[in-house]
Amino acid sequence: MTGAQFLNIIVSSSTIHGLADKNSGDNKYRATALEWLNLTLKDIQNRQQQWHWRWLEITKTASTVSGQLDYDPPTDLDSNKIMALYDRTNDITYRFVPYDKFVRLVPNPSVDSGDTVWWTYWAGDIKLYPIPNQAMTFYLDYIKNVSALADDTNTTDVPSKYDQVIIDGAMSYALRFDPELGNWTQQQQLYEAGIARMIQDNNMMINEFMRSESHRDRKRRNLVDGRRSTFFPLSSDNM
Repeated sequence: MTGAQFLNIIVSSSTIHGLADKNSGDNKYRATALEWLNLTLKDIQNRQQQWHWRWLEITKTASTVSGQLDYDPPTDLDSNKIMALYDRTNDITYRFVPYDKFVRLVPNPSVDSGDTVWWTYWAGDIKLYPIPNQAMTFYLDYIKNVSALADDTNTTDVPSKYDQVIIDGAMSYALRFDPELGNWTQQQQLYEAGIARMIQDNNMMINEFMRSESHRDRKRRNLVDGRRSTFFPLSSDNM
């Protein structure tokens, strides 16, 4: 859903009576509601604790420069959530070394160049070691920030099936702003329930989904299970 569509639902438009019961020409309120939407997106972003939203995974490429140690990370990088850095040309996955260990092992990295095998992160820079001795492309897997919405056609990074969660989050701000619209704590509970569903979905791996099977496969599996029960009958001792 686009930023404008979210705002039309919350505020109103010429064809929709908004949840916040405001005049469609109230541009100041519409701008305020946009900030509530983006605060909700930031909250969703910050829910990542020892895990990450899979729909924020991204891979980008960058070019090395011969003799250059430091490289700027992507502008949409979420803090330092870099998952992997690798060189497909030479078939090398760089090994991450924490910076405090890196400086103990390599106090002066500028004296060594060649094929990079280590990388570290310090003061907002990616550091490659040995320093690349040629220009080449490396790949970076990382977790991006949720893109902010604007009152136009840009769409959110959050999967569309969670549109209602974003609306519930923004409406909790609206109800705090105007208590006559309803109870904001109850609205917050709706939002938190939606976040819980998102986290549950996010933690489910592809191979954990139920797979359909033909009636022949099901019959064959039942026959095998029946033979096993002949050798290992169920009883109170082995249940």
